[in-house]
Amino acid sequence: MEPATPAAIDPPANVLLVHETQCEPAVCPDLCHDTGATADLRVSFADNRPNRPDPNAVTGRVGLLTVGDVLVEDTAESARDFDERIVVDTVRDPTDLSAIGVAVSRFCKHWSDEQLTVCFDSLDALLRSTPPKDVFQFAHVLTNRLSSVDAYAHFHFDPTRHEDRVVSTFGEIFDAVVAEEGSEESLPEATDEEVADLLAAWTDETDDGVGDESDGGFDFASEPSTEATDEDIARILGN
Repeated sequence: MEPATPAAIDPPANVLLVHETQCEPAVCPDLCHDTGATADLRVSFADNRPNRPDPNAVTGRVGLLTVGDVLVEDTAESARDFDERIVVDTVRDPTDLSAIGVAVSRFCKHWSDEQLTVCFDSLDALLRSTPPKDVFQFAHVLTNRLSSVDAYAHFHFDPTRHEDRVVSTFGEIFDAVVAEEGSEESLPEATDEEVADLLAAWTDETDDGVGDESDGGFDFASEPSTEATDEDIARILGN
């Protein structure tokens, strides 16, 4: 994977932000805020949820989607008022990729007129309890959905917890890969054959309608659908 810098990436784009989990990368704010965005969606997990900002200090809209063991009152339907400046939503089960995808897609639907940025923190949290193949398919479908609304999204990923070929294969989904400052030389590397073999292993049985079966289940060159609905995302990710 050839690393890029945020300044070299033209939004909209989907970016894989590679860094060790214990280090908060300095480029994350650049990917979130230096884009002229009017809406900012932050997807986090219960053990690392951000503080709810003061509505009076917010410019534009902020979405807070928390995945994991959350308080019951946080799941109330009334919390999802997309006309509010701050919108809160939750998915209780981190293994329910369909529910996570639908929740993100819901923000895309209601904020389709906004210039949207997304911070997904992190793919590692999903990989703790879900097979890499399933998370890969989820990330592929979700990035297509985000592309359909011209979002500028980045997904955090700790390379130290996974084989080099796993990290490199995930990198195939994204428009660019950004590493924390000073770590470019330590980015995982895998051969083209290793990546191709893992892609085949993860996609040769895919029958969810994403991409072309003859190309291993995914067509990375295809244009994402602009008409994806909550039901589409649930159907694809629920298989």
